[in-house]
Amino acid sequence: MGDEWCTIESDPGVFTQLCEEIGVKGVQFEEVYSLDQTAFMQMDAEKIYGLVFLFKWAKEADPRPTVNAQDTGVFFAQQVIQNACATQAIMSTLMNVPSEKLDLGPHLKEFKEFTIGLDPQMKGLAISNSEPIRKAHNSFRQQTSFEIVHDKDEKGDAFHFIGYICHDKKVYELDGLKEGPVLIGDVPEGVHWSEKAREEIQRRIEAYSQKQAASGGSAEGAAELRFQLMAVVANRLHETEQSIDRERHLRQRANISLVSRGEDVELMDEVDDDEAPDDIPSFEDLSAKEVSDVKAVVEQCSNKIKELETVLEAEKKKRQKWVNENALRRADLVPLALCAMRHLARKGQLMPALEKGKAAHLKRVEEKKAAAATATAH
Repeated sequence: MGDEWCTIESDPGVFTQLCEEIGVKGVQFEEVYSLDQTAFMQMDAEKIYGLVFLFKWAKEADPRPTVNAQDTGVFFAQQVIQNACATQAIMSTLMNVPSEKLDLGPHLKEFKEFTIGLDPQMKGLAISNSEPIRKAHNSFRQQTSFEIVHDKDEKGDAFHFIGYICHDKKVYELDGLKEGPVLIGDVPEGVHWSEKAREEIQRRIEAYSQKQAASGGSAEGAAELRFQLMAVVANRLHETEQSIDRERHLRQRANISLVSRGEDVELMDEVDDDEAPDDIPSFEDLSAKEVSDVKAVVEQCSNKIKELETVLEAEKKKRQKWVNENALRRADLVPLALCAMRHLARKGQLMPALEKGKAAHLKRVEEKKAAAATATAH
């Protein structure tokens, strides 16, 4: 049934693997830690496909008007079930990426074609009843040996995910709880669309902080970590591998050009020239250069490859970290915890370990509050 959806953790590794399990290729999520003007400087602006924003939700009136999704050509789906807002925001963001930039995979391509004429509510219902999407989402269900029953009257903080995308040089906010997309505005000439979205997100955070202060909330409460921003970007591992491949093809052509002129060089790259990218200089182009210039090309390629290999290694480590963390999320660690507690109790070390754990937890909480306060100040 469409309502059988679990809550999932807001994490780049979770969202990246979720998309891959649905069949999307060439995409990953990166957390954005700052909202100042340098927020996206470390990213390739042209490879930012969308933004996913998590915030503490409160029922309140929003005077901003919505636009008709069909008229604007924006894919927009209303959220019709609980616990699916994360996946809903991700799907809506991905569906608005041009096909030449992102491979949605067979399922989402078919899904997009099937829902093209549906209204936002029916699109949301289609997402909720999509078995591949729901299966991938629920694969991140927290495993436990016990069923925790909460009091019906117990109320906790509610958090919500929304997306930001650019379509036809306009920035839109996609909130599944609204009737349609919210037009944030036109993208100014010479400015990347993510900057327009950043300003809107910053405005929302500042408005929330001011509301907290006006309602008598403490400074500590206003600085709590209540927001998270992630960028939907091109798969950096794949992009780096492609860049290395390009440099190796260029270096091989340059070395072959040197050999043809009687230079004693080693052909270190065993790559098929028929598969070389179209944008690298041809043999004819290289032959027209001086020997010293061709040698400089080889040196530049070698240096670039070394830099890229460092990036590649970091991306591989990050991916492996995500795999390990997701494996833990899907594992039931309760039996292990109970066994460890019994072992510590027999040795008389349970209470000291508990106090040590509390201290470590409080330290992490304070560090998060300090990071949130710094981000708000910027």
